[in-house]
Amino acid sequence: MAGQRVELPCKASGHPAPKYRWLKDNVPWEPDSRFRQTVTGLLIENTRPSDSGSYVCEVWNNYGTAEMVGRLHVKQPLKATISPRKVKSSVGSQVSLSCSVTGTEDQELSWYRNGEIINPGNNVRITGVNRENLIMDGMAKSDGGAYQHGMDTIFRVSVEEEEITCPDRVTSATISHGTPKIISAFSEKVVSPGEPVSLMCNVKGTPLPTITWTLDEDPIVKDGSHRISQIITSEGNVVSYLNISNTQVRDGGVYRCTANNSAGVVLYQARINVRGPASIRPMKNITAIAGRDTYIHCRVIGYPYYSIKWYKNSNLLPFNHRQVAFENNGTLKLSDVQKEVDEGEYTCNVLVQPQLSTSQSVHVTVKVPPFIQPFEFPRFSIGQRVFIPCVVVSGDLPITITWQKDGRPIPASLGVTIDNIDFTSSLRISNLSLMHNGNYTCIARNDAAAVEHQSQLIVRVPPRFVVQPSDQDGIYGKAVILNCSAEGYPVPTIVWKYSKGAGVPQFQPIALNGRIQLLTNGSLLIKHVLEEDSGYYLCKVSNDVGADVSKSMYLTVKIISSRVHFCEMDKFS
Repeated sequence: MAGQRVELPCKASGHPAPKYRWLKDNVPWEPDSRFRQTVTGLLIENTRPSDSGSYVCEVWNNYGTAEMVGRLHVKQPLKATISPRKVKSSVGSQVSLSCSVTGTEDQELSWYRNGEIINPGNNVRITGVNRENLIMDGMAKSDGGAYQHGMDTIFRVSVEEEEITCPDRVTSATISHGTPKIISAFSEKVVSPGEPVSLMCNVKGTPLPTITWTLDEDPIVKDGSHRISQIITSEGNVVSYLNISNTQVRDGGVYRCTANNSAGVVLYQARINVRGPASIRPMKNITAIAGRDTYIHCRVIGYPYYSIKWYKNSNLLPFNHRQVAFENNGTLKLSDVQKEVDEGEYTCNVLVQPQLSTSQSVHVTVKVPPFIQPFEFPRFSIGQRVFIPCVVVSGDLPITITWQKDGRPIPASLGVTIDNIDFTSSLRISNLSLMHNGNYTCIARNDAAAVEHQSQLIVRVPPRFVVQPSDQDGIYGKAVILNCSAEGYPVPTIVWKYSKGAGVPQFQPIALNGRIQLLTNGSLLIKHVLEEDSGYYLCKVSNDVGADVSKSMYLTVKIISSRVHFCEMDKFS
């Protein structure tokens, strides 16, 4: 949990005394006041979520190297909130509740009302990746109540019918961590032929995990002497047993139990040694992908044996920084595989007696994935022609190249031509239009991998008038709108200029203020027309594509006077 202390255990023995180095996410550990190397591991004070990651403890002396790899998860305290906090609903209406959880990525929610679990039905739906939404249709009076989950956040619902409300009730939405977790498991041991062996894995998780067993990565074949059984404990854990009644030398090796459910997977493995003449299980040839890591396993059965060593072309490994040989389990790691250096035959040699060894060889074939030379669409305008090449500069042949637009195959209706020649593919468009806008992806595939490169095509459109300004009359003291709107891509900018009076126009920028405003569609609003507003107005449209366009108009300001006539009546006496 965040804020707590944790120690990542790593203690090695050897002579001379080994040296240590720690890496986090494959980057050497930087000294920090919260981190301290101890004799038993790496101590981290006041953990933070950012401390989560993969940690490697490397140890070495003059005679070899070894490493331990583990993953640290720093979690924050759980916090859950139901929203909305309070709802009033009438009979027959719909109510939706949502439960928001922080502090964990692995969650499964259950909904309760009045202590009873709510299951989906005719008028109840539970939606969302983690079942976080509860939707109830056709509410009845009996559906009223208060909803509460395990984090003590209360939600109240009342259902009204003729001013009658239901009393508050408390229900809960419980949160459980679903990812499988191994509680306890078997450990490494040495047994004699004929001796019975029982291996156990105790796992918890929601939903209940499925447990499988392998020996040296091959599935366990159940027969008369190999039996697999499991029980469900009162705590809801799954306990799986692998029982071997008559152990043989061939039963030795690395046993692994794997627990899997919809929330994730976890595995545990340990070696079981069976006394007897040591030998190597048959090894299959390996195909590695250039630029990635690969592992070669030398599976030794029988016990005891003295050492496991790897050779390539009679050279003892490792002979470069990308090779790591784990003598304790016979695994050879090749990092960032390179075809020229790493392809070839590897030999595992096991010293079974001081003067007797056995060996097996395996061939590693390295396949090189495609690499696309990056490309970008330049600036294009409507009506222009486009030619974009996608060149695969490296990778094993044959290579297949395809194109997509916005994540889908390019429709034939777009009139896009694709030309494929060997390791290149070109995209041609003879007459650009707005429908060609989008993200274009070149995808190159071979036996090693599929890679892609994406670039966005933006078809720029020069500005044009949608509504052109025309001569207008304005009434003194009233408001007037000088109409002007345009379209194009990017969206054009509209600027107004003004020339006073009826003489030869000498346009000057208009100072916008509270009385004169530019509307969102590009038109000019004069809220209170004055006599001095009479003159020429120019609407200029530009968007850096093609030529700017403009149009002028003349505003005539009219003054309408009001006359009042008084009639004098003759008076007669």
